[in-house]
Amino acid sequence: MTEEFLYRYVSCQTSPEEEQEILAWLNADPEHERLLAKVHRRHDLAALSAPLINELYDRDRKNNLRHLVRRWAVAGLSAAAAVSLLFGGYYYRQSRTLERLGARNITLDVPAGQHLQISLPDGTAVWLNAGTRFEYPALFAAAERRVRVDGEARFDVTHDADHPFVVETHACDVRVLGTEFDVAASRERGSFSAALFEGSVEVRNRQTDQTVRIRPNETVRLEGSRLAVGRIENSDDYLWTEGYINFKGHTFGEIIDRYRQVYGVEIRLEGVTVPETKFQWGKIHIQDGVDNAMKVLQTIYPITYEFDPEERTIVVRNR
Repeated sequence: MTEEFLYRYVSCQTSPEEEQEILAWLNADPEHERLLAKVHRRHDLAALSAPLINELYDRDRKNNLRHLVRRWAVAGLSAAAAVSLLFGGYYYRQSRTLERLGARNITLDVPAGQHLQISLPDGTAVWLNAGTRFEYPALFAAAERRVRVDGEARFDVTHDADHPFVVETHACDVRVLGTEFDVAASRERGSFSAALFEGSVEVRNRQTDQTVRIRPNETVRLEGSRLAVGRIENSDDYLWTEGYINFKGHTFGEIIDRYRQVYGVEIRLEGVTVPETKFQWGKIHIQDGVDNAMKVLQTIYPITYEFDPEERTIVVRNR
């Protein structure tokens, strides 16, 4: 089965008889489904990129077509040679346009109290936590598939040995040797951590060049200027991809910090004294909002709070 045939199928250009042939081919081998999915992603990417590619190509064509025609006339080229140059020029210019498209970054800023799931041009799945800024190229055209994160993101990376996947943060670069992992990095807080669920990743400290490799169920954290490897203590901490804030294993102060990050609010504790014991259970829905999140804490601790939704500030006091 040729890719050209599959492209015709995903773009709805095949006859009923040809569609039956495709279905029989799909049923013959599970690997065929993965190949079709790959072709489908390329087709969707081309459809999404087409307006931008056409805009850039048209701009180039207007600037250069007059010069090309003049050169052909001076050189006395035959019609056949001119047509050959025309199509050669088109493919060359399309290649240059794709390179420019790869150099054009898309930036996403996730609003407070929300999380987002996207699919990158190579099929990599990415979940972005609230308050996260994520940058990636419109098309992966370089030797590396490089993205940038300020905040928290979880990745399920599509394997491509010839084009390594690199997550760049303010403190460290994470080079993917496997597939599924979480990165949390904040330039404002000066923090960095990564957790691996499947595969292998290599983390390089951008300041010291220290490099560590972690395995599944391990974490790496920036402590001062050094990277420290540990174990994932609580897998529920990564339920944010499903819309939850985890309480288990955390103190009141740690949960307040999580609220600040997820909801993008300023929380001031004025004379608050509560036990710093860790929760043994519990989680809340992020989408229920910060007011509901504070009410949950109010049922557990002897506190009161005042929430100013316009200023996005919360003042907490002992009851």
